[in-house]
Amino acid sequence: MIESLHFTYDGIKSTDMGVIQISVDSGLFDEHYLPETSIVEEKVPGRDNPYFVRLEREPITLPLSIYFQNQLTDEEARKIGRWLNQDYYKPLIFSEYPHKIFYCRYVGNPRLLHNGCKQGYAKLEMRCNSPFAYSPVYTDTFDLSANPTTGTMIKLTNNGDYDISPIIEIEKIEDGDISIVNTSDGGEELKLTGLTNGELITVDCEVEEIETNIPGILRYENHNDVFLTMPRGVSHLKIFGKCKLTFKYEFKLI
Repeated sequence: MIESLHFTYDGIKSTDMGVIQISVDSGLFDEHYLPETSIVEEKVPGRDNPYFVRLEREPITLPLSIYFQNQLTDEEARKIGRWLNQDYYKPLIFSEYPHKIFYCRYVGNPRLLHNGCKQGYAKLEMRCNSPFAYSPVYTDTFDLSANPTTGTMIKLTNNGDYDISPIIEIEKIEDGDISIVNTSDGGEELKLTGLTNGELITVDCEVEEIETNIPGILRYENHNDVFLTMPRGVSHLKIFGKCKLTFKYEFKLI
């Protein structure tokens, strides 16, 4: 990403703010490649080899050095400071990699380096909300209002580098159940029972949340506690129950 002169942050182009990205190091570019990872293990007496428990991946931190193309007045510095000083993670996209989105904000102590003649640059560390970059959001919609009792097979493609968990929006047609079986993931089945005609259900498989448009109703008791995962590649999903489905997802990228 360091070779990108231009970038967009929080939907605003760096060119519109009068800054470009620069590299202040000489030689080869040194930048993020894979998530920083540690191994969590458990050691027991009498055993030399520890038991593997899990991997822990750290959120990405990206260095960002920006050169002020305009005269570095106090007002110019404040304007760019307001742009970069966000209260939450905002999308950062580099011009040479428009397919990758980093959700981040700066951390630590940003520095302003200048020559005393109103020329200079700023150095920041941008910390992301996860160990991954993301693609733009993809949306796939299927009208299964006349879904037969034998079900309908659909397919979704994950072109990312990791498994992903989509947001599923369901509009129920007629009273009854909805079942989504991922035949590409060991036959895992997401099932919702006892839904009503016209009900709108949103299932966020990443954070494992379920919402309905029916006031005062929680649908967790109608759910089998299985959430959909899409492995890398093509997922073949068999849908049972009459409904309209919308899948929203982002690829997780190295």
